[in-house]
Parts: sequence; C-alpha cells; structure tokens
Amino acid sequence: MKKLFATATPHYAWIQASYWMAYCILFSFSSLYLLDRGLTNGEIGLLLGLAGALASLLQPWVGARGDRLRRLSLGQFAGALVAAMGLCAVGLLLFPGKGAQAGLYLGLLVLLHLLAPLLYALGMDCVNNQVPLNFGLARGMGGMSFALVSGLCGWVTALAGPGVIPVLLLLAGGMLGVGAATFRRGGPVGRNLPKAPPPPADRRPFLKKYPQCRPLLAGAVLVCTSHNVLASFCLQIVQPLGGGSGEMGWVLTLQGIMDIPAMVLFALLLRRARARVWVRLAGVSFFLHALLSWAAPNLPFLYAIQVFEMTGYAVYAVASVYLVNDLVDLCDRVQGQTYFNMANTLGIVASSFAGGFLLDLAGPQAALALAALTGAGGMGLLWVCLGRRAEVAEPQHG
Repeated sequence: MKKLFATATPHYAWIQASYWMAYCILFSFSSLYLLDRGLTNGEIGLLLGLAGALASLLQPWVGARGDRLRRLSLGQFAGALVAAMGLCAVGLLLFPGKGAQAGLYLGLLVLLHLLAPLLYALGMDCVNNQVPLNFGLARGMGGMSFALVSGLCGWVTALAGPGVIPVLLLLAGGMLGVGAATFRRGGPVGRNLPKAPPPPADRRPFLKKYPQCRPLLAGAVLVCTSHNVLASFCLQIVQPLGGGSGEMGWVLTLQGIMDIPAMVLFALLLRRARARVWVRLAGVSFFLHALLSWAAPNLPFLYAIQVFEMTGYAVYAVASVYLVNDLVDLCDRVQGQTYFNMANTLGIVASSFAGGFLLDLAGPQAALALAALTGAGGMGLLWVCLGRRAEVAEPQHG
C-alpha cells in the first residue's frame, strides 16, 4: 500500500473516477433528463449530435494548445473547463425553460467532450517520463465509479425524479475540478521531469504528418457510433423489453462492472501483446455486443450480453490510449489523444443524429440495426489497418 501511494496512481485514479462519474450522470442519463424537460427523441438526438459536432471543431484547437501550454499546467487547463461545467450545471437549476435547458445541456456536453483527451494526456505524460503510474488501474477506477454511479442515479432518479441530475453533476464535477487542478506533471513523487518538448520542426497538420491514422480514425468513428447508440438510448432499448429507468440503471451498472477487470489488468495484457492487438479484439467485441443487443428477446438476455463490454469498450478505452502513444511523436501526443477522442465524439454525433431520428421514425430495432452495421464496418477497418505493420514512434509503456 505504501508503494502504491508513492506513485501518481491514486491521484490519477481520483481524476478518472470523478470524470466517469460526471460522464455517467451527464451523458448516460441525458435522455431521461431531457425527455422530462419536454424534448422529443429527435430533439435529444439533434442536441447530442450538435454537441459532438461543436466539440469536434474545437478539439484540434484545444489539443494544439494543450501541447504548448506555458502559464498553466495541463491539469489546471482541465480544471478551468470543469469550472465552466459547474456554471452550466448551476444554470440548469436556475433556468427551467426548455430553450435554456437545451442550451446549458449543450454547453455541458461540449465541455465534457473537450476534457477527455486532456485527462488522458495527463496520464500518458507520466508514463512517457517514467513517473510510476498504472494507467489501466486508474482507468479501471473510472469504470468502477461509472458502475456505482449508474446504479445510484437509476435509484435516485426513480425516487426523486430527473430534476436531481444537475445536483449530482455538481458533486462529481467538484471532485473532478479539484483533482485535475492539483495534479502535477511529476505526480506526488515530486520527480524533476524534462521540460515539455519544443515545437516540432515538421509543422504539417496532424493528419498529413501521420497518414496512417486516417483509416484508423475512420474505424474508430464507426465502432464508437455502434457503442454510443447502445449507450445514448439505453432507456429506449430496455423499454420494449419491459424495462424502465431502474432497469436502464442496471444495464449501465453491469457495463461498468464488466469494464473493471480488463482495465485494471491491462498492464498484464500489454506484456503479452502490443496495444494494436487488443484494439483489434475490441473491434470484434463491439460488433458482437451490438448484434446480440439487436437480437435480445428479453431483459435477462440483455443483461447477460453486457459481458462483451469486458473485451470491447473496456479494452478499447485503455488500448487506444496506448496505441496513440505508440503512433505519434512525443511533441504531438496531446493532439494524438485529441484526434482519437474526436473519433469517439464523431461517433456520438452520428449515433445521436441517426439514432434519435430512427427511434422516432421506426423504433428501437432500427437504431439497433444501425449499431450492428456500424460495428461491423468499424471492426473490419480496425482489423485490416492494425493487421499490417505500421510505422510507430518509440513505445513508452509503464
């Protein structure tokens, strides 16, 4: 235990746990909250898609700034974004009008998207500089917190109503803001690390400098579209099977529980094979999860197939971060994390626009068919692109 707390792992685990609490509250319960505020499924899909589109436009700029911060630490930069989220959450409590609620929720979703690559870059900065950090364990704590908060939110909203969601978000956001703003590059061990690398001589745009990332990003968009259809519209998926907000909470809780073992033990998996192997495996699992969700005849079957979260999203969430770390140079790694997180954001955009309107026009089965088809396409791209040997930067695993 003493050895554990001599590393950056506990502090970084606090950050990851707080982020995924906020993510669960804001994103996974978005349909429940916004339906209660008078929005339709189509309007919710439009709102989620617009948030993703705005975040996608801003993420490259934020990533470039993150690689070249001078006055603020990366953690303080992330803490400033969390503070802005807190103001939006307070606004949800003060301004009940439908338009105000939609606008404030939009702001929260954009800020949440922008935070993720900054937080991943915090962890990889420690790994690249040999600061002791078990990234998979810390990310696993995020999965555990997601599981706990999913069940808690399902129970609390069933008792107190969806209006309690902004209060829960403020609590999680406060923890995240403090954790991110106080995180230092050297971690609690206080090591003197090298300064940030100078700006690269090669100033080409990221996707021209790393053309091998283009098809990978396309595959990532597709698997993330598949995953986010299941995540964004979980309530609508369980309803035809006889479920409600409580059952939605149980599905999300099971997903969180399935995430924990793969994330916590990912350091052991990296000893057996490179990150590219595990990303390929995750692509197969994304497809199977979506296909079997489409075919689910009842709630027990739906609960059972959440096991694919273990080899799908759980493995992908950690392996993709290490994959980016292998693919790009040290001076571009915040941008690298940003572009791959942008793929997830674009997946949310696609799933939100298409999934929301398919739900309104043809019902949950049409949305689940979309998840299966995009999962198949993403699996194929990841399998082919990562099956051939690509040029990579010197790996920095820790």
